[in-house]
Amino acid sequence: MSQEYKIGDITLGEGMPKVCAPLTGTTLKALLDECGLVRNSEADLAEWRVDFFEYGRDTEKVLEALAEIRKELGNMPLIFSFRTAEEGGEKDITVRQYMELNKQAAESGAVQLIDIELFRGEDTVKELVAIAKGQQVLTIISNHDFKQTPDAPEIMNRVEKMLELGGDIPKVAVMPVKEEDVLTVIQANLKLKKLYPNRKMIMIAMGSRGIVTRMSGEIFGSVLTFATVKHASAPGQVSAGEMKKILQIIHNAQ
Repeated sequence: MSQEYKIGDITLGEGMPKVCAPLTGTTLKALLDECGLVRNSEADLAEWRVDFFEYGRDTEKVLEALAEIRKELGNMPLIFSFRTAEEGGEKDITVRQYMELNKQAAESGAVQLIDIELFRGEDTVKELVAIAKGQQVLTIISNHDFKQTPDAPEIMNRVEKMLELGGDIPKVAVMPVKEEDVLTVIQANLKLKKLYPNRKMIMIAMGSRGIVTRMSGEIFGSVLTFATVKHASAPGQVSAGEMKKILQIIHNAQ
């Protein structure tokens, strides 16, 4: 196992997929309450969905909140994610604001991973990857499609672009509109696992149809799954406790 995928006390890609719980509070108080719940849950790490925060575009207030979140989470690893409205998030944001938020988060010492959207622009992605690497912060380069599921070659093309841009962990989350779309995601995941056996990826089909992809990562090659402690950040998430039990059953059968 490569050292680069070790964050805190966990190693992505080792054993069961790790369970990540989203923090979606709109106020600092709500966020800190969520942190306490997540810290005491079955989750392995947390993701702060900054776009839910009432001051999500204000870098200074985001950094102040981030420092408090870091204290409240203790040693639990944290992903910093501003999901843009174009990819299903809660707020629009300019490229300049997006760049500044992620740059400051990477340099804050408070996060272990930052999520960078593939379609924010190649220059933006490359610059943020370089900044993160300089701070020894892992990068998830992501793409979210809440309307449809691209075909398997297109999913693979997007992942290969993420790798080309220097991302540590490619992430693709898509919406299946028919059952066959779920098989498309699994097929793409499995092909990528075989093509890039040393790379760690996150591959999700959202919604009720796609729930099997959130649970079967150990078989098909997805190293992280998202589950709720309080509020879901995407369709199809189940509770962290339920998810951990299911992952354990699958793990024991391997």
